[in-house]
Amino acid sequence: MANYKNNTSNFWLDDDYGYDVLTGETVKPAKDYAKTAATKRAIGNFVSIVTGQNIPVVYSTKDESFTDGKQVVISGNIKDKDFDPTVGLALHEGSHCKLTNFDTLVNLNNGTKIPDNIKSMILKKYFAHLDDAEDKAWMVTNYIAGHVGGLLNYVEDRRIDNFIYQSAPGYQGYYQAMYNKYFNAKVIDKGLQSDEKRDLDWDSYFFRIINLTNTNRDLNALPGLKDMWNLLDLRNIGRLQNTDDALDIAFKMFEIAESHIPFVKKQKGGEGEGEGEDENEKGKKNKGKSQLGAPKGNGGTPFTDNQKAQLQKAIEKQKDFNQGTSKKSTISKADKKKVQAVDKSGAEMKLVGNGQSKNYHTPNGKGTLCLVVKNVTMDLVESDLYETICKHSRYYKAGTSQETIMDGIRLGTMLGRKLQIRNESNTLIYNRLRHGKIDKRLISSLGFGNEQVFNQILTDRFNPAIAHISIDASGSMSGEKWNKSQQSAIAIAKAASMIQNLDIVISYRSTENVGNKQVPAIFIAYDSRKDKITKITRLFQYINCPGVTPEGLCFEAIEKEITNGNNGVDSYFINFSDGEPYFENSDINYYGKEAYLHTKKQVDNMKSRGIKVLSYFITGGYSSSIENFQLMYGNDAENVDVTKLNELTKSLNKRFTTK
Repeated sequence: MANYKNNTSNFWLDDDYGYDVLTGETVKPAKDYAKTAATKRAIGNFVSIVTGQNIPVVYSTKDESFTDGKQVVISGNIKDKDFDPTVGLALHEGSHCKLTNFDTLVNLNNGTKIPDNIKSMILKKYFAHLDDAEDKAWMVTNYIAGHVGGLLNYVEDRRIDNFIYQSAPGYQGYYQAMYNKYFNAKVIDKGLQSDEKRDLDWDSYFFRIINLTNTNRDLNALPGLKDMWNLLDLRNIGRLQNTDDALDIAFKMFEIAESHIPFVKKQKGGEGEGEGEDENEKGKKNKGKSQLGAPKGNGGTPFTDNQKAQLQKAIEKQKDFNQGTSKKSTISKADKKKVQAVDKSGAEMKLVGNGQSKNYHTPNGKGTLCLVVKNVTMDLVESDLYETICKHSRYYKAGTSQETIMDGIRLGTMLGRKLQIRNESNTLIYNRLRHGKIDKRLISSLGFGNEQVFNQILTDRFNPAIAHISIDASGSMSGEKWNKSQQSAIAIAKAASMIQNLDIVISYRSTENVGNKQVPAIFIAYDSRKDKITKITRLFQYINCPGVTPEGLCFEAIEKEITNGNNGVDSYFINFSDGEPYFENSDINYYGKEAYLHTKKQVDNMKSRGIKVLSYFITGGYSSSIENFQLMYGNDAENVDVTKLNELTKSLNKRFTTK
């Protein structure tokens, strides 16, 4: 069983309120769409792993069946305590997609799967008095399909759950949590042992049948239950190979129940003359008439009206589960759209800064969560969820000017021409060697004892390279420093697009409010391995610099996203920054020497992985000291005035064209 305290599914927090110290008012926490998307992604991964199929998992926006055979619909409001049961239910419904033949259900409902002998039995018992043949056929099919469909769902559930339970034992805890929620309620246990639901009607039979797996079952509660129990043979349920096998069992259970449920005609002359009585009424006349003469219940205290209501509520919950229509909390279409945008961006929360000070009294904290967005998309921009990337900023003037972007593209074209040397290769041919490839021009000399008739061709070219440019998107970078840093990054990206063996990734370090809590955040906005240069011209106008300086916390969060400098690939990490690391929330106080050393540790980790770190200290306006900057990034960190782009271009050109 999963530990609920460690789950990351508590993203809605509807009942948890904060306190605004400025206004003195309680504040309802904002929705954490990153966690919402991560939870759906995690459950989707569970379903894919267990079923071996790529079955979509989506949040519910309306009352719809949990699966239509093509996708799994989950609750839009999953609390920590509901995470395991929700996973179990998603696995259950996903296994339906994998194992259930939904055509069998369709053919049951249209009557083509119903045996003639069962149709004949029901026709004679309930509908022989009807004159219209079409009415008879419809009533018979509707009656049988309605009851057999419920039985089929029950048998099929046992079949597929057994398959998954046996083939994926590591997920049994989630199934157990699901069964505990839907089938092991205390009121159900008491109901099975009580005098309730012992009438000879379908309501009582169905309650007793769907709870046959409950250890409190009473096989003497109704006639035929023991026969059904033996027919199911749950210990050998794996013998049922497909949905048609399950349907065969469901028909036999239906026949057993119908053989004991009486049909009583109403008195002639009354309304509905000749029709069967209401099943509850006719069943009450036969309450407790067990085929085996068993006593009613176990002599327990009779249920009060309130207990009966609770039992009925629990039964309805079971029926909903059995029919695949469990009640689900929903999210709005607008929220669902935002979750989809976050999901497509690959956003996730990562724990960083473990061991850093939480506050003055707690020097060794447990770190804080950092938002990592792996792929900024226009859908995410248009959602306006994050200040760093949005169309309609609440606090800052949106984006980078188109003039800056186009200047970057123009300068990048010039830089690209200078970097063309990376496309070039030098070829040297070494002749008259004892090993290598035979030089055809020297073959004739073999007859004269010449053994040096081989040559070798050596080609010298630049290794493929990838540079990850990370830009400080703190407020102090605003203005000319921001525009020129953006212009430089865009120029490098444009230049790389003109070169065969150089890829560029551009990310932005910032801070964001997530669920009413400030967290470090890093956004990967461009990756030439999958993005076209047009993404920059379309999207970069919406990138802002609203944050503080989480620096090393963000580096730690994207450690795995930065390509190692091995396997013949030259890897660079290029940092643009103007300030010292600073960030604080209720989890962490990140500033001063401790933050310098933490950032230095992340930089040293990169260097140990063969990554060349190029760090540019952006001067102009407010800046911290170059000494502290070099402490973090090394003595080769450069003090660059980005308003003089030619200096930066010269520096980068030297780096990229030196082997």
